[in-house]
Amino acid sequence: MKPRALILCADGSEEMEIVIPLNLLRRGGVEVTLASLAPGMIRGARSIVLQPDAVLDESMTADALILPGGLPGVEHFLRNELVLRLVKRHYEKGAWVCAICAAPLVLEQAGILEDVTAFTSHPGVEERFHARLARKYSQDRVVVSGPVITSRAPGTAFEFSAAILARLQGDNVVETVRRNVLYPCD
Repeated sequence: MKPRALILCADGSEEMEIVIPLNLLRRGGVEVTLASLAPGMIRGARSIVLQPDAVLDESMTADALILPGGLPGVEHFLRNELVLRLVKRHYEKGAWVCAICAAPLVLEQAGILEDVTAFTSHPGVEERFHARLARKYSQDRVVVSGPVITSRAPGTAFEFSAAILARLQGDNVVETVRRNVLYPCD
């Protein structure tokens, strides 16, 4: 059975942080669903219009739950009780919970950053995290701590996606995908 990933999106979500994980995970054999908070297309942070696969609902589960940044989209996530419940539920069930850019703010609000040893985010939102988390904040481009994967910005979306794909499908699949898209192997 293919591993499954669920990528959330809302108006104002960062398009690169949606499309790069969506593309690379599908190339790696992961069944990916792009789920929006409301019916219809979304308009991303740079006014690119995207058509989600589904509307988010309580029954959705995955091996990896992925939250893109884009501060306006993240603000929608922060105000959505269903998003917060799904983040918490996926974490408690041991699924990978992945957030990039401003989206780690959602992980904080869901109460799961208390459990990690380290995390990162876009530097522009670093000051928004509670002071008690300051010692856990990292400048690394991608941080994996337990079942939580965080990353910094659109420019780290390939590395973020590779980290998720490695956990779902293994390093060999990551290397194959990297070669196919001519992304540098490190």
